[in-house]
Amino acid sequence: MAAETAFQTNTPAILEHELNQYFPELLKFDSTKEMEKSAVYQKIKREVEQILTSVAQENFAPKTLEKSDVVRALAWNIERGNRFDGIADALRNHPRLKNKELLLLTELDYGMARSGNRFVARELARELKLNYAFAPVYIALQKGSGVESDAPGENTKSLHGLAIFSKYPIRNARAVQLPNGKDKMHGKEKRLGYLRALIADIAHPAGEFRAVCVHLDVHCSRKHRQKQMKII
Repeated sequence: MAAETAFQTNTPAILEHELNQYFPELLKFDSTKEMEKSAVYQKIKREVEQILTSVAQENFAPKTLEKSDVVRALAWNIERGNRFDGIADALRNHPRLKNKELLLLTELDYGMARSGNRFVARELARELKLNYAFAPVYIALQKGSGVESDAPGENTKSLHGLAIFSKYPIRNARAVQLPNGKDKMHGKEKRLGYLRALIADIAHPAGEFRAVCVHLDVHCSRKHRQKQMKII
């Protein structure tokens, strides 16, 4: 089912959990339907849903900024954020990437071993002095796929999502749930959750506008992606 979910916008404390202790039991299931019927999932369902319908938001941008009549925006899949220093450097210094007022970034980890257990969205916002809103998409039951499964250490928060960054205030941040193209509990990389589109109003001096950050499902048909876009 896909719909605009009831959401909570708060500091990163809303994403705190100790669900990892249940992952070994959840990994025994090969379908979301089977998993959701289990006693172990029913025990943690409320907490899982609270996390996966939340939006974490903080402000790190200066309150006083120069006026601007131009919107400079960048959309970028940063692939987990596992090359954090290079990403931050590029956004500060690359001639085609720097000085953006709006960033729409996808594939950001929070507490994943493959990306150094960083909260990528928060740390990037602090580095660049931007406001941010982060929506978790999945709770990852494993370290990841391919070479990611061999990453040193263990996951802490096990979250993966997307984020909007802005020099200007971010208002009314919320997320819309989208149907998955495949069962995320079937296969080698098992996850809880659904794709989400993150939507927010940006209080830009040239006029408030609505921004949407989304990572459409790659494991599906064009028709399915069209359906996701219609929902948005």
